[in-house]
Amino acid sequence: MQKRKIISLMVCWGILHILPVVPASARTQEPPQKMIAFTFDDGPHPKETERLLDGLAERNAKATFFVIASKIDAATTDVRTQTNIELVRRMVKEGHEVGNHTYSHCYLTQVSKEKVSYELTKASAVLESVTGVKPRYMRPPGGGSLTAPWVREIASPMITVCWSGVDTRDWECRNVPRMVEKIVKSAKDGAIVLLHDNYATSVDAALQAMDILAKQGYSFVTVDTLLSRNLGDEYELNPMRIYSAMYPGDVSKLQRKA
Repeated sequence: MQKRKIISLMVCWGILHILPVVPASARTQEPPQKMIAFTFDDGPHPKETERLLDGLAERNAKATFFVIASKIDAATTDVRTQTNIELVRRMVKEGHEVGNHTYSHCYLTQVSKEKVSYELTKASAVLESVTGVKPRYMRPPGGGSLTAPWVREIASPMITVCWSGVDTRDWECRNVPRMVEKIVKSAKDGAIVLLHDNYATSVDAALQAMDILAKQGYSFVTVDTLLSRNLGDEYELNPMRIYSAMYPGDVSKLQRKA
């Protein structure tokens, strides 16, 4: 009997040595989560932006807000300005990204270079005075079609951000189910979604779409997090390019560090 036990132990020991050893980290590692960046233009709106921020907080979701800086300029006499300022400060406090959407929602290729410089510089100064952070990203009103290379040169070192195929056209569409369907069907790992936080229907659509996409494994991140996913130690973003998405492993629009 004792001899059989010894033989059994020897056999088991031999099997253990044959089997491959899998590190604990490999056994517990989960597949990378899909990322998507929801972005909101033309705010803030005293009512709808607050409702959106509440909804994002409930979902532990992050977003990027491209703000019209005149709406938070303390030098203006608009009675909504202070409320807007507090909303933008809340955005930063809660981990969202705040970007430059010009000072007065100006179509940059339709004005002089001097005006472009003023619009972007003034907006950045106002945003920094409110948040304490200089904006790193800029979205031109009208999108990439209204962003000539000379505009991006003036905007540098800010990075120009547009959107991928997820444009709900929510400024003319008030049909929430249709917008939700558009977002969900067009969603991809690395996509950038365009919405506006000054419409109740847009806020409803954004939050409903997030609930659906969360069940599909998406995490909701800022533009900065999304665009930084493939940088590593070798690459950096190029201010002369327009970024509309950042898919896993894609370095085609990145530049090597000097």
